[in-house]
Amino acid sequence: MNDPNDAKREMADVEEFEGLVLADVIPKLDKWWFQYPNLRKLNLLLLSAFLAQFTCGFDGSMLNGMQSLPLWREAFGDPTGANLGTLVNAINIGVLVSALFSSQLCEIFGRKKPITLGTFLIIIGSALQAGAQNLGMFIAGRIIIGLGTGIVAVATPQLMTEVAYPTHRGKMVSLYMTQWVVGVPAILQLILSIWVPESPRWLVYKDRRDEALSVLSQYHSCGDHDSRLVRFELLEIEATLEEEKKHKAIQWSEFIRTSGNRKRLWILLFMGFAAQLSGLGLTGYYLTKILNSIGVINANTQLLINAIAAVWQLCCSVFFAMLIDRVGRRGLITFGITTMLVVFVVWTICSALNEERHFSDRPLALAVVAMIFLFQVGYQPFAISTVPYVVECSLYSLRSKTAMIFQFCGYSASFFTGYVNPVALDRIGWRYYIFACAVLGVECVFAWWYLPETKGKGLEEIGQIFDGDELLTGTQAITKKREEKYRAFDESSLSAKLSVRVTLRKGRMMPEGWKG
Repeated sequence: MNDPNDAKREMADVEEFEGLVLADVIPKLDKWWFQYPNLRKLNLLLLSAFLAQFTCGFDGSMLNGMQSLPLWREAFGDPTGANLGTLVNAINIGVLVSALFSSQLCEIFGRKKPITLGTFLIIIGSALQAGAQNLGMFIAGRIIIGLGTGIVAVATPQLMTEVAYPTHRGKMVSLYMTQWVVGVPAILQLILSIWVPESPRWLVYKDRRDEALSVLSQYHSCGDHDSRLVRFELLEIEATLEEEKKHKAIQWSEFIRTSGNRKRLWILLFMGFAAQLSGLGLTGYYLTKILNSIGVINANTQLLINAIAAVWQLCCSVFFAMLIDRVGRRGLITFGITTMLVVFVVWTICSALNEERHFSDRPLALAVVAMIFLFQVGYQPFAISTVPYVVECSLYSLRSKTAMIFQFCGYSASFFTGYVNPVALDRIGWRYYIFACAVLGVECVFAWWYLPETKGKGLEEIGQIFDGDELLTGTQAITKKREEKYRAFDESSLSAKLSVRVTLRKGRMMPEGWKG
C-alpha cells in the first residue's frame, strides 16, 4: 500500500474498528435475503458448491437400488462380501489418491479452479461407469469419480466458508451437506462454477487486495466499497493473515506446534473418523443387506424403503441445517451423537430378538425399519455440522490441509467399513452393531467434553477460542495492527523531520530568518 491516502484510510479504519467484532458491523437486513440482488446472486452461484455433494448422495442410493435388481446382480456376478466391498470402495480409493495433492491445488490455484477440475473428472468417471461392459470398467469409473470427488470435497467447504455472507455461513455450509442425500447432474455444477467468485481470503493471502475488495463489496454490500461491513471484513482478514504469515503457520508441523493447533488436530481427526464409524455405512451402502437380515427380501419393498429413506434424509438434513445458527454447531453435534447411540442400542436389541424368533415377529422387523429412519434424526444434525465446524475452526493458512485431512480420515474409515461391513454382516449379523454402539459411546464422551462452541463469531475471530494470545487473530490482530501503524507513522514523521532539518542545514531550502 504505497499511496499515502490509502495508508491514511487504512489507519482510520484500524482506529474505527479497534475493539469491535464482526457482529457489531453487520447491517440489519429488513427484507428476506433473496430480495437483495447481491445476496441472491451470491447464493445462486454458491449453489455450484452445494452440488459438489451430489456424487455421494446419488452413489449411495444408486448402489442400494442396484443391489435389489436381479439384472444388475446377474451382469456383475451377484457380488457379495469382499467383491461387494471392492465395488463400494472403488470411489474411496480415488478419494484417498486425490488426498496426496488436493490441498496443494487449493493453496496454489485457489478454491474455484480445483472445483471445476474435480467436477470435470466426476463427469468423465460417471460416463465410464454408466457405459461399463464389465466389472473392471465399472470399478475404473468409480475410481475416477473418487478422484474428482476428493478434490471437490476439499475445495468446496473452504470456498463456501470464505465467500458466504457472514450471517449465512453456518446455514450455507451445512446445507452443502444436505446434497449428500439428493444427487444432481454434475454438468450443472460445472457450468455454475465458471462464475462463482474466488475466495477473498485466498486473494488477500496472494497479495491481490483489490480483487478481494471487489469480491467482498460486490457480494456483501451491493458494490459499496465504503461499507462498514466490507471495510471491517477486509481489515480483519488482512490483519489476521499478516499474523499468520509472520508465524509461518503454513507448515505441516504447525498442527502440533501450539496447544491451539493440537486441539484443532484432535477435533479434526475425531470428526473425520466419527462420521464414517457411527454406523452410516450400514444404512448407506448396505441397507439391502440389513433388510435381508430381518426378513424383508421383496425387491420392490426394498426399493420403496430406499426411496423413502432418501427423502427422509433430505428432510432431516434441511431441517437441522436451518437450526445450526440457533442451536450452534456443538449443540447439533452432541444431540446427534447421543441420539444415534440410543437408536443403535434399540436397533441392536430388536435385531437380536428378531433373529432369536426366526424372523417370524413382524413388529420387531418393523421396529428395525423404524430405527433405520430414526437413525437419520441423529446422524443428519451431526453430519451437517461437521464440515462447517472443522473448516471454520482452522487457521486460514492450514485450512486446505485441514479439509484434506478431514476427507482423508473420513474416506479411510469408509474404505475400512466398505470391506468390513459386508463381511461382518454375513458372518455375525446383528452382533456387528455392538461395534457401532461402542464407537458411538466413545464419540459421545468426546463431544460433550472436548468440543467448544463457535456460533455467532466471525471466521477470523474463532481463532481466539483456540489460540488465546499465542497467535493474534480477529480483533486482537486489528489492535496489534493499530499499534504497528502508529509506530510506523511516528517513525515516518520523525524521519521526515530529520530529513528536512538536514536539507535546510545544507542551505538548499534555507528560509529567511532560519536559525537552525
